[in-house]
Amino acid sequence: MRGTLTRGLCGLAILTAGLCLPSVASADVHLAIGSRIEPLRYTSAFLPNSNTGINDAAKYATGNGFQSASLAPYFGLFFAQKYGLMLSFDVGYAKSSGELQAMGMPMATTDNNSYFQFGVGLGAKIYFNQPRSQKVSPYLYVDVYKYFSSVATDNAAISGEQASAQAAVRSPTGGTLAIGAEYFLSPGFSIGSEIFGLRVSGVSSEYKDAAMTRHSSSFTQVSLYTGLTLNYRFQVQASVQTVDDDSVEQTAAPKRKRRPVQQQDDNQPPALPAPSPEAID
Repeated sequence: MRGTLTRGLCGLAILTAGLCLPSVASADVHLAIGSRIEPLRYTSAFLPNSNTGINDAAKYATGNGFQSASLAPYFGLFFAQKYGLMLSFDVGYAKSSGELQAMGMPMATTDNNSYFQFGVGLGAKIYFNQPRSQKVSPYLYVDVYKYFSSVATDNAAISGEQASAQAAVRSPTGGTLAIGAEYFLSPGFSIGSEIFGLRVSGVSSEYKDAAMTRHSSSFTQVSLYTGLTLNYRFQVQASVQTVDDDSVEQTAAPKRKRRPVQQQDDNQPPALPAPSPEAID
């Protein structure tokens, strides 16, 4: 189900962009940056291998999520102000360290764990009308996204394959489909809201332990969400134009050369008009 929904959202994004973008006859390019404020978070700090008896700080990071992030910031390119391609991203890092040394112990017992994540999303945003200052413009938004995560630990009981499986369950793949509206306070700034948003995400992992027992798991989530957006636009000194076949033929046709206009000398008598057929005897 997760794969079908993700492929469907991806296909809808490609189809929508293909149908809308080529129809633009003359399109000014605008660079956009912005931020999305959403209550739904994709991932949080994940330190599963920490011994909380040694490292007291790890239980706060793991339980409360010191590091939690989503695909909030984005860059975009808008054509004719109505059709946009958007690239969103996310970076997160968390690390915990602890040390325990009882009286009489020659060496301290350490506990070091770290977690890193990187997410990227590719989407399209299409307005139903031409955005104008002091006006509301409804829009359709669709994207697909992917996270990449890694887990590192000095716990000797955790193998590299198991750590990779732990990272896999924090590397969701999914897509978003939303209908929203933006109010343009000025041509370069707008406040928007994704009112009806649908998000699909899923993860899966597999590894074998020391006893060669295979562990496999997967998780799929479908949820509705709403969020706010802050959007900034900047005019790019360039334009994109599409040319149809008729204009190409007209352009390729050779142009007739104009005959040079001869200047008349003031000392010469004016040229007589050509005789009409009635004047010929």
